[in-house]
Amino acid sequence: MLKRLVNEARFTLTITTTGPLLIKSGYATLTGPDMTPVLTYRNGRAEVFIPGSSLKGVVRSHIEKIIRTIRPNEIVVADPFKKEGPDQSVSYWLQERKNKLKESGGEIDNATAYADSDPAARLFGSTFYSGRVSIGDAYLDAKASIRPTEQRDGVGIDRLTGGAYRGAKFELEVVTAGTTFHTDVLLRNFECWQLGALLLVVEDLEDELLRLGSGTSRGLGAVKGSVAEVRTHHLGQTPGRAAGAIWGLGKYLGNDRSYGTWPDDMISVAPAPETTAKGVRAIQIWQKDNLAALKQVAVAEFVTRIEKFPAYKKPRPGRAA
Repeated sequence: MLKRLVNEARFTLTITTTGPLLIKSGYATLTGPDMTPVLTYRNGRAEVFIPGSSLKGVVRSHIEKIIRTIRPNEIVVADPFKKEGPDQSVSYWLQERKNKLKESGGEIDNATAYADSDPAARLFGSTFYSGRVSIGDAYLDAKASIRPTEQRDGVGIDRLTGGAYRGAKFELEVVTAGTTFHTDVLLRNFECWQLGALLLVVEDLEDELLRLGSGTSRGLGAVKGSVAEVRTHHLGQTPGRAAGAIWGLGKYLGNDRSYGTWPDDMISVAPAPETTAKGVRAIQIWQKDNLAALKQVAVAEFVTRIEKFPAYKKPRPGRAA
């Protein structure tokens, strides 16, 4: 089923720094600051940017924390870096099972890998399949200066005197406050709760609850996010779907529970958005009041599904144990 394309959600995320930002390049320099921001060569010039991998990592980590908050007494999301134990990473767990099955000539199919994964791996992927969401690099706004950076000094503190430690001075080159970046977010073949998870992160970015990059405990990385429009696409025939309804992957699969989805995977939002047709796509355009209503309904769907989501390594409904 995941080899088909049934639905999409697209939006542009605008990120504006409200304080200095540093995403380190990792390259040493012979002269100049000790730490410099990562650069990319674009439009004939070198400019600062926010790597999509950095954004995706922050978004994933934030969603994992929220899920653990909703279900504090159970293991619902795994530790993506843990090699063993009840909360070992999805990739290690599936690989162990694959190795055992290979001894008897068996294999883990895509449906099993998706169904048995935790919510974070379903959304962001693992070594067994690609994730549902793609987050691109965030590039400078067209009106921004070529290199909106400034230099800052830092110093180590002497633990005995409480003053500056001799020889522990260092310099940072940081992106200045008020710099704006834009990135595109694409969600494909999604379950409705997955859209809600991303929109919850958008709301937290709007409230300036997330920080990016290095030095977040030292006042760096404060940002504010915003999304002006979300477009949801339904591909092919969707008979009976209301104008304000979004069908998730489970709705398309129906009673086929092999992927561990819910047959009632859909949300209805009022007021209904503007809808347009383009080829095989029916496109819903969510803006202003429609977008606010979509966020409310989708985030509620995320919370409801996570409350009912099977604990990690436990049997999935509709599938053999």
